[in-house]
Amino acid sequence: MANRISKAIWASTLISGLLCSNVQATDSSFKDTLAVAELKLDSSVLNYQADASQGEILVNQRCIACHGDAMLKIMATYPNLKGQKGAYLFKQLVQFKRGERTNPIMQGQAGMLSETEMKDVAYYYSQQVAADLSK
Repeated sequence: MANRISKAIWASTLISGLLCSNVQATDSSFKDTLAVAELKLDSSVLNYQADASQGEILVNQRCIACHGDAMLKIMATYPNLKGQKGAYLFKQLVQFKRGERTNPIMQGQAGMLSETEMKDVAYYYSQQVAADLSK
């Protein structure tokens, strides 16, 4: 039993390390990291070139109310998405949409996005400088 748990922890740590490696630099490394994460994605999503400007539009429409700098200063439990790794954010959105992660608000938000839109949002956030919430 302990051996099975340690293998699960090791595998989880390995995948987390792969997802948190420097994947924000290019879309091709974003695609490669998603493949390693074993998300079953349509090839059109993997081959889609993420569009940061489209991501910004979607963020302003759907995300900023909870994940914008002003809200993050008063709601410390909401994650700061700026500067996060794109593949990590994309994976989280996919898991919310598929019901693999549960949070009624995020499941609703992710449920309204296509996988290419999720990729745009994740790529946009990965290109942002992390917000300084100490001020």
